[in-house]
Amino acid sequence: MYTYADVILPLPLQGTFTYKVPGDMQPMVQPGMRVLVNFGRSKLYAGIIFQLHNNPPAYAGIKEIVNLPDEKPIINTQQLNFWQWVASYYMCTIGEVMAAAMPGVFRLCSETKIIFHPDYDGDITDLSPQEVTVVNTLSEKQEVTFKELHALLGNNYAMRQIQNMIDKGILILCEDVEDRYKPKQELGFALAPEYADSHEALSGLLADMEKNKKPQLQADTLLLFMQCLHKENSQVIKKSLLMTIPGITDNRLNALVKRGVLQKTAIQTSRWQYQAGSMKADDILLSPAQNEAYNQIRQKLEENRNLLFHGVTGSGKTEIYIKLIQSYIDQGKQVLYLLPEIALTEQIINRLRAYFGDVVGIYHSQYNYMQRAEVWQEMCKENGRFKVILGTRSALFMPFAHLGLIIVDEEHDMSYKQYDPAPRYQARDAAVMLAGQVKADIVLGTATPSMESMNNVLRGKYAYVTLMERYGGIQLPQVKLVNMRAAKAEQQMEGHFSFMMYQHIEQALQQHKQVILFQNRRGYAPHMECPQCGYIPHCKHCDVTLTYHKEVKGLQCHYCGYTTPVINVCPQCGTAMQMKGFGTEMVEEELQARFPQANIARLDYDSTRNKNAHKRILSEFEQQHTDILIGTQMVTKGLDFDNVSLVGILNADNMLNYPDFRSYERALQLLMQVSGRAGRKKEQGLVLIQTYDPRHSIFAHVQTNDYAHIAELLLAERKQFGYPPYTRLVKVGVQHKQESVAMEAALALVHALQQNMDIPVLGPENSLVARVKNLYRKEIMLKMPLDGKIPARKQCICNTINDIKAMRNFSQVIFVPDVDVY
Repeated sequence: MYTYADVILPLPLQGTFTYKVPGDMQPMVQPGMRVLVNFGRSKLYAGIIFQLHNNPPAYAGIKEIVNLPDEKPIINTQQLNFWQWVASYYMCTIGEVMAAAMPGVFRLCSETKIIFHPDYDGDITDLSPQEVTVVNTLSEKQEVTFKELHALLGNNYAMRQIQNMIDKGILILCEDVEDRYKPKQELGFALAPEYADSHEALSGLLADMEKNKKPQLQADTLLLFMQCLHKENSQVIKKSLLMTIPGITDNRLNALVKRGVLQKTAIQTSRWQYQAGSMKADDILLSPAQNEAYNQIRQKLEENRNLLFHGVTGSGKTEIYIKLIQSYIDQGKQVLYLLPEIALTEQIINRLRAYFGDVVGIYHSQYNYMQRAEVWQEMCKENGRFKVILGTRSALFMPFAHLGLIIVDEEHDMSYKQYDPAPRYQARDAAVMLAGQVKADIVLGTATPSMESMNNVLRGKYAYVTLMERYGGIQLPQVKLVNMRAAKAEQQMEGHFSFMMYQHIEQALQQHKQVILFQNRRGYAPHMECPQCGYIPHCKHCDVTLTYHKEVKGLQCHYCGYTTPVINVCPQCGTAMQMKGFGTEMVEEELQARFPQANIARLDYDSTRNKNAHKRILSEFEQQHTDILIGTQMVTKGLDFDNVSLVGILNADNMLNYPDFRSYERALQLLMQVSGRAGRKKEQGLVLIQTYDPRHSIFAHVQTNDYAHIAELLLAERKQFGYPPYTRLVKVGVQHKQESVAMEAALALVHALQQNMDIPVLGPENSLVARVKNLYRKEIMLKMPLDGKIPARKQCICNTINDIKAMRNFSQVIFVPDVDVY
């Protein structure tokens, strides 16, 4: 029996917290279980037991565990070890990892409620009018929160008045915790026990019913009910199922309940629809090239658990993944299939469920807390329903018990990096570590591998398999450049489209083909500007220009969400404002004017805010109800459409002028990925790229599609200048509402790090956006050589940050360490 438990709390505080295990709980507690504990003066939190032991803490007054919300652990030991690694590697607290990893409904936190003191006699003599209001409110509601009373009293002295009433013995405070996870229940019907247990009683009842007409209808309903029980091989039948049977009505069921023949009962059911697989993975006919790649993958995974699968766009990587998944399911193993974007999941869900049916679970933020919690609960079971989990980066934290394979699709995608809040992890890299910890295989798949993965291949850390031809022998799309300077000089432009672009769009529509257009800016126009004095509207909370959105008829900040009405006249000189640049909304408007008969849709952050917007837009395009799809980066990532003959890239140059050493790599990946959406079935597609710099080397690389050679050149350049993957970057952000304090704290941190570290400390510099949400932001960069000292250097950074925060002047400064900046 263990006496003490170290508990993880979902708070940004270092380490775990030790609590005493009450005697009656000692036989039940296990690592990974949720426990309800007091933290601080009176707050209750649901934490996770990290470990159990018999070592009493050095301090006195240790608190006891209050309650056990669950009978079994909801996290296994493997996941706890993984949490610990994430916290250590990405320089955050294990509590922050817990907060990110678990569904919100499991993260319980008490709410302070105000109730009458048990000894209060109801006397309102000598009470102020505000106090009488509180008494009257509590007489009606029994309990209220601080927030409710503050709103009721409507003044800044609400807390003082409540405290006065507590001192008078009128009110007391209590902490209330509600478990927010509720299993879904559905109404069902069962035979009453006297008839379920006795065939003779049931036969007698039916014979009695046949004597007159009205009970005869009940007898018919009862017989149909019995047939349904036999067919479903169950003792309870859902009402929704019964109501689909001709001859059964709500009134007849209720009549049988009133007579005591049937009884109503609650049936726990799933929030996920059940769907049987209609196809088998063994029936997939791979092409010779696919079959060779599949056999190589199987062979090399036996030699090396980490594998990079480099297949060109449209080569049929998903079919290979499906056959791989089936082989691991046959071994009794679980599979995690990671995707970078929610927009990608719908197509893959349909394909996986066609083969694997109900064993496929989905886990990402597009689904509500209850649905995600249900998937989590199933994964906690020894023989749960889900054998395959499809999700975005958060699915990495699921409590897998028999994980055998991780597939990281589109492994190059920067959406795998979490930026805010902590932990700021890279899901691809963390997946490799998780696979190593649980001895699972991992396949990183992409048409444009990241430089980190290519370097791991060269180092022998990853096995490498390529698939360099498209399925069915279809050629890669033809890539043509449109010289925008020449087009403008020759007046071959209409709006933001060259005549050549319009000509090919019209041709595609005439042939009943579909078109994808890529513009990497959302909104209508990036900003508005006064042509006379140069005034540009800026966000009042952030140092960024406001983007004009025609749909909402306003200017919007893409960092904090601040909106303001359109400014038509310059407030400084009175000149009419002009729009500069163009976004996806303007593209949509110009196309609708040029092609009024075409069905045009937009896929960007603004058009997909609603829960089912992704699914609807992509489904309509897949079913060819949409002729032209305009989008931002969402349209570049792994989407598979049969009828797309043309892909247009409207402004390729804005991807190349970004102040980041990865800008060339990212621009190349985006261009090659979006190009790969064209001509995936039957015939070769066409890609048109509008650019003002057609001689730029990146376009020649897109046309040749020799990615391995490009990666070799980029890696040589990275090695020469000491950039990742040959070093590790750690950025420390410093934020405060006063710029002077932020800079002072950043300088103090730089000075301390320079004294403690054996590597150069760069900065402080302003962030690319120097102010966001009224916080001024400074950055410090550390470039660490791969010499085995990285963990010690990270610990030194954390210790130094804690020392700076302990200074009185900097107690309110926010420090944000970010490891492996992407």
